[in-house]
Amino acid sequence: MRYGDLTFDDRFRYATDGQGSVTQFTTAESAALALLVGHAGSILPRQRLLDATQRGDADALERSVDLLVNRLRAKLGDSARAPRYIATSYGEGYSWIAAATPALPESVYVAIGPAVGPARLREASSVRAFLDALADAVRDRLPSERGVSLEPDAQARATAAFCVEIGLRQDDAGIHCAVALRETAGGRALRADRLVIGHGASTDLGRAAAACAASIKSEIWRSLTRAQDGHAGPTDEPFELRLHRATVLLARTPQGWLESVEELEKVRAEHPDDPQTALMWASHLYARLVLDLASKPAELEPQIEALVFQALPHIRDNPVLMLAAAKLLCFVGRDHLDLAEALADEAFAQGTAYASAFAVLGQLKLNRGRLAEAVEDFDQGIELAEPGSEFQVFLQVLKCTTLVAMGDRDASEAANRMLYEIKPLTRMQLGVFLTHPDDALPQDLRHVLESLDAALLQRMLAHYDYLFVRRVPDAAGRERMFRGIVTRMVAHRPGDVLPPEVFASAPGLADIARGQAGSQSAV
Repeated sequence: MRYGDLTFDDRFRYATDGQGSVTQFTTAESAALALLVGHAGSILPRQRLLDATQRGDADALERSVDLLVNRLRAKLGDSARAPRYIATSYGEGYSWIAAATPALPESVYVAIGPAVGPARLREASSVRAFLDALADAVRDRLPSERGVSLEPDAQARATAAFCVEIGLRQDDAGIHCAVALRETAGGRALRADRLVIGHGASTDLGRAAAACAASIKSEIWRSLTRAQDGHAGPTDEPFELRLHRATVLLARTPQGWLESVEELEKVRAEHPDDPQTALMWASHLYARLVLDLASKPAELEPQIEALVFQALPHIRDNPVLMLAAAKLLCFVGRDHLDLAEALADEAFAQGTAYASAFAVLGQLKLNRGRLAEAVEDFDQGIELAEPGSEFQVFLQVLKCTTLVAMGDRDASEAANRMLYEIKPLTRMQLGVFLTHPDDALPQDLRHVLESLDAALLQRMLAHYDYLFVRRVPDAAGRERMFRGIVTRMVAHRPGDVLPPEVFASAPGLADIARGQAGSQSAV
């Protein structure tokens, strides 16, 4: 189901935008979306939405529906003042106003066939059954927006990202099928498999097709994730984001990162000593530290460090991998900054991945306390990155948090506005951290702050420290990064206890925190 530039799954568990980015919805958000869309154009009272999302909780307040709708609008990139999806009828309720978008013509991502060989073999019922089963099996393994076409015309085949060639011959054993996967652009062969369709019912065509389809998807994933001989364009994303992009492109659900783990484990088993494989696994562990609030740095950081040092002797001729190693060493600890800087400088001098290099160089300068220089590097990376990409969002977040540490209020507010324009959801994710403490917290962000579970908020504060605050060596900068959220919590959540990470990084904020009501003995 398409509305605007968003494609929803049939249960409204997630939506995919035109860039391939996936937005997930909670159970309550999915229920609200299903109800609103199912009654498009009709005003639904708050109580109706409350009944659908709170599962009969008698203590739930209608106000919680407003918080839910605010979260949905943020995820949809919608606005209460100029709504595209959810409109407010004051005093009455909410309505879904977006019209369904006609389905886009299917773009072909994988083109299968036509088969080549004698006409009698191409027309054989067993061959036709195998090709049909293969096309269905590939479709089952790819998201719906990655079109799979069986025996497309020449134009569709030429525009597909990948093509599957089928060659046929016959002998006494049966019909031999060669199944080869090739990149359409450049024609590079990625994989070739061979199977024999025996006489009669001796071959399980469904199982054979499923095995070929699994190999095809696995090889596409590998082609998207691996750095080819160190070559990269000036706008290319960093190594770890390439892994993320491959997952987004090929996963059928938001939990597709699990598939990425499976593929990485296969590659590691096949090539245990390969330096690129080691860095791919280290980048996966880094992604877990970034994305998973429950991840344990004390367990994962030593593994990342060991994998990088395993790869280092073998990557000095590959600037892309050198940048990946520099980024990972910078992330796991200050003890490796000298080595990380040497690797990044050498990669920058040798390579052409300028945007990726500026991202790493900026983070290294941030860790050195050279914040203004770090912002300059982030700006150069932002200008080179693909507009609207996750890489550009990543760089903009780094710029925004660094400007907060610098205390440059005007530049910080301008950078925040740009971030929220690029990806509106970031306002709900980071707005309470980035808003200046002297400014009134906007009503929707106040709702976000007040509705968060206390334990979750503590984990978020600790994670914010881990990802951003602790990187800044200057104590005054770290205090500026925490001052906004601590001030908000004093005003709006006076009973909460702040996690110890806040005071380890910003001890000067203890006096502000003591202003909270309730038990503050932990402070």
